[in-house]
Amino acid sequence: MRVKRLLKAGVISALACMVKADSAILTDQTKELLARVFLALCDNPKDRGTIVAQGGGKALVPLALEGTDVGKVKAAHALAKIAAVSNPDMAFPGERVYEVVRPLVSLLDTQRDGLQNYEALLGLTNLSGRSEKLRQKIFKERALPDIENYMFENHDQLRQAATECMCNMVLLCGEDDEKVQNAAAGALAMLTAAQQKLCLKMTQVTTQWLEILQRLCLHDQLCIQHRGLVIAYNLLAADAELAKTLVESELLEILTVVGKQEPDEKKAAVIQTARECLVKCMDYGFIKPAS
Repeated sequence: MRVKRLLKAGVISALACMVKADSAILTDQTKELLARVFLALCDNPKDRGTIVAQGGGKALVPLALEGTDVGKVKAAHALAKIAAVSNPDMAFPGERVYEVVRPLVSLLDTQRDGLQNYEALLGLTNLSGRSEKLRQKIFKERALPDIENYMFENHDQLRQAATECMCNMVLLCGEDDEKVQNAAAGALAMLTAAQQKLCLKMTQVTTQWLEILQRLCLHDQLCIQHRGLVIAYNLLAADAELAKTLVESELLEILTVVGKQEPDEKKAAVIQTARECLVKCMDYGFIKPAS
């Protein structure tokens, strides 16, 4: 109730003005106090739209980048709460959105608590779904190994959040993001092999998942193509209904073309994986062996 009264009275605008104050007045201790206040105000997801509308997102960015270690963590956590539920274009307009990535990635540190890890992953998932430039920024901040680690966490919510983030990184990558595609596709191939139930989760990230998987399986870079085919195999092996969806798509033709290629030492792994996919399709009875 007190938070709502403060928000109604325009507290965010006042705090934002303080953040913009003369640096001589704004000591590190003051920044930490401001970060603590922002974090408390951001606690209820229903209030975050008001905070964004009053400029809270923009005001938090410098607090997450400069000040005491405690203050920067508090500000980063508040940013994560906002980034998790807000349209990034509105919460962090212009180039400011790229400055949000580093504070969120810092919360993936294992020294941070589970809630900070979780909300940072939600925020990064939201950001990674916005643009290729943001995905490149997340990649350059070396977030992928940390995201991958959380994909194998015992905590269900952390594992799910990390999986959605990684799926965004690989499934929404454009054709020019080869470094990101290679790293993320490798992680996704390993994940779908280790946890079958997450194969279905992968298909829920975007309606274009099948089209993008087909693109990976036809990629010019053999290492990316191989990882795409491994993902395809894992999906085929995970669930009969999912396998049927794959077989009824153009993916079957892709697997057939790749699997029938002449022996080539450089393409050996690619051809072998495509053939294993076709064998799995035969095991289900979806296709018949070549006569």
